Parts: sequence; C-alpha cells; structure tokens
Amino acid sequence: MNIFKYFFRSIPEKSDFVSFGKIHISILIVAFIVSYIVIMKMNVNRKFELLVGFILLIQQITLYSWYFTTNYNHLTEGLPLYHCRVAILTLALGLIFKIDFFLNIGAYWGVFGAISALLIIGGDPFTFPHITQFSYFIGHLFLLWGSLYLLFVKKIGMTDIDYKNMLVFTTIFHMIVFVINNKLYSNYAYLIEPPFTINHTFNPYVYAFIVIMVFNLVLTLEYLLINNKILSKLKILGTAINS
Repeated sequence: MNIFKYFFRSIPEKSDFVSFGKIHISILIVAFIVSYIVIMKMNVNRKFELLVGFILLIQQITLYSWYFTTNYNHLTEGLPLYHCRVAILTLALGLIFKIDFFLNIGAYWGVFGAISALLIIGGDPFTFPHITQFSYFIGHLFLLWGSLYLLFVKKIGMTDIDYKNMLVFTTIFHMIVFVINNKLYSNYAYLIEPPFTINHTFNPYVYAFIVIMVFNLVLTLEYLLINNKILSKLKILGTAINS
C-alpha cells in the first residue's frame, strides 16, 4: 500500500474517532497544559508568533490543497467559511504580518471556536490516519494557543470600537454565508444545522438567527470579560446590597 496515497485518500469511510475516548482525552490534556503554560509562563515572543502563524498557514494550505486536488466536496466542505477556518487564516496572517484587524478576528473568534471544536468533534468521515484528522487537531490546538497568547500575553484587549466592528463583521459574515449555504446546499458556519444532534426541527431562518445571536452573545461576553466589566458590575451590585 502507498502510505502517502492512503494518508491523502478521498473515498469517505466511517470515522473511528471516539469522543472523550483515550485519544480525545489525551488531546484535551495537552491543550490544557500548553494553554496554562502560554497564559502563566510566556512573555511576548516574536518567534512564537511566527511559529504559530506559519504552522496555521501551512495547515490551511495543505487542507485546501487536499480538498481541491482530490475534488472531495471542494465547494460544500472545502471553502474557508467555517468560523475556525476564518479565525485560523486571520490569526496566521495577523501574526505573520502584524495586521491588527486580523489579530482581533483570530483572537475573538478563535478562543470560543477552538474550545468548541476540541470538545465537540466535527471531523470528516475517515479512519485514522488521514490528513483531515491531523489538520483538524493541529489547526484548532494552535488556534487556541495563539488566541490565548494574544489575549493574555500580548493583551490586545477589546475596545468599544473593536467590539462594534466585530459585531458588524460577524453579522455580515453570517448573512453572506447563509446565502452561500442555500446556493451550494452546504452547512458552512453551521448555519443550516448544528454539528451535533438535536431533537427539534427549527425553521431555517429562525435557526440561523439563533446561531447569529449566540455568536454575538459570545462576543459580548468576551468584551465584558476582557474589559473586566462583569467583575466591576458585580462589585457595584455587591456594594449596593451591603449598603
């Protein structure tokens, strides 16, 4: 058997990945340990920024090359229209070329997106080993670590203008992707159906609206947490109650 050809095969199979099995738990432990080191031990480091940026960029180029050279669902699955793919690309380019707006998208979308993807696995239907499995975990792990580095080490913050720009960008992105999904019969950004099973059928427009609102709510919580506004409000509330 040609190992290289087998690794990059394109005929779908049944995935053998077990959620919260031994491999999954091991990956989550690595994610947590490195995240702790990044937050607690790391200082601003240009070499680390370039390392994360180039690893993510190579990961994305490899993934898209596979989609388009094998013609495997290249329009319905192979476009950079999932939240994490957008975050990975913007984070990579932002870190390499020092583009602030890209860094903001990568960081603000990346933390929530990476944690969600590492907990709820949405991989392609292939058994181990396969390019998509390595790409999935390498991409989301380095997205997580890069996002945490920007927020906790480099402290890029989130100003009122950043917050408003992110809400506008995120809402417009979702509206455009919703139209694309209906044209391609795809499920980018999970605006058609969630990556997990739910025992309820929503109106497509209602479901898409819920996804958009949830994502904007996450951005709002990030804005409040980054700027310590929740803690401040709790202190004010506590003072009012005590008095």
